[in-house]
Amino acid sequence: MAEGDGVLSDGTELHFTDVGGTLTKVKGLMNVNRPTLSVAKVENTDHDSGGTKTYLAGHGDVGELTATIKYEPGSPTDLLILEHLASKEKRPFKLVTVEEDGTTQDNTASIFLMTYVPDNAPLGQVRTATVTGQPSPLTQAATV
Repeated sequence: MAEGDGVLSDGTELHFTDVGGTLTKVKGLMNVNRPTLSVAKVENTDHDSGGTKTYLAGHGDVGELTATIKYEPGSPTDLLILEHLASKEKRPFKLVTVEEDGTTQDNTASIFLMTYVPDNAPLGQVRTATVTGQPSPLTQAATV
């Protein structure tokens, strides 16, 4: 990654797999996190530890993916998410992140969706919905 003062996230993309197995771009993406791995620590202290606790790396846990999109009932994105959620299937997904120099990275894994919650239809505002899912560990590679 190039050195600098920060990067704009414009151009970030989220793709879910449709029922036919095709990665399909989620339209109207407003924000999305890049789920990362956290590793639990397991205490491994014994009588030979010299009075200091010792630890081992424990199980890893990939955090949830959370995205906010513009909500359009009945749109292709709405139907894509509703179908994936109802399937309860783990399917491939892709998160395209933008580097500071403008290049992109494809972050791929599988995911099952857990929630899809539209807003409360606020008067005079853009409608949004939040989708959450549990991914497997992400693999990152330069976009080809």
